[in-house]
Amino acid sequence: MDPFAWSINADSSAPSTVIPGWEADAGGVILSIEARVVLRLLEGDQDMMPPQLISHFCRRRIPSSDDVAAEHSHFTIPQPYYHINNEPSWEVQTQGMLYRVAANHVRPADLDLLARAFRTYTYAVLDLFPITDLVVMEFFSVIEIPDAPSSSDSHLRYLIPLETYEYFFEDDDDVDVVQFGRGPWQASAEAVEGLRMVTTTREDTSCPICLDDFEEMSQVLAMPRGHPFHEGCLLEWLKRSSSCPLCRFSLPDPE
Repeated sequence: MDPFAWSINADSSAPSTVIPGWEADAGGVILSIEARVVLRLLEGDQDMMPPQLISHFCRRRIPSSDDVAAEHSHFTIPQPYYHINNEPSWEVQTQGMLYRVAANHVRPADLDLLARAFRTYTYAVLDLFPITDLVVMEFFSVIEIPDAPSSSDSHLRYLIPLETYEYFFEDDDDVDVVQFGRGPWQASAEAVEGLRMVTTTREDTSCPICLDDFEEMSQVLAMPRGHPFHEGCLLEWLKRSSSCPLCRFSLPDPE
């Protein structure tokens, strides 16, 4: 799957990175997914717009005979970036996208599993890039549907090349295959309780997660290295990731 074969909406002059992909299998239906991010040319741009979030899908039916042509259908679905930062919202959005693309072709139980696999990959990519570095985040997915539907029970299986595994988790000695079912680890309750509220200054212009402006001299929640966020935004973020959205500093794991 070549992401450059798709229609890209990003500024071609901006630096971009193609992220290695992986596959998931549910009931014989294969989801292949990879990503591309476009990074900002200027670091620390205070007037930045929220990143674009775009999901591209290709539904491909694989015929059982060479005499039958394969079916291809393409979908491009833009989303507000804040959806991916809010776990309940992103779960609803990913379910909706997968059902829009393949509801009439794939068993609901298999689609639910593939939506989970899609979210796991998107969270793994999101955890690599601070929001302030991003102009565009795009996901490219191909859903390959066998001509003969499976009669077996629904079961999710990840197919992750070694180089992809190392790309995402090479610095994490404790990563386990079980983690692929849930995405990045959430912050521990002890670590979250240890965070402190601070008062914003004129230098603290906006929340790096939702990008809304801070009120001057307002109380916000800070990560250990001092980066401030709206309390609700940061607590929601830490439910699925233990690292700072700005500098990727990880909160300690009590275990």
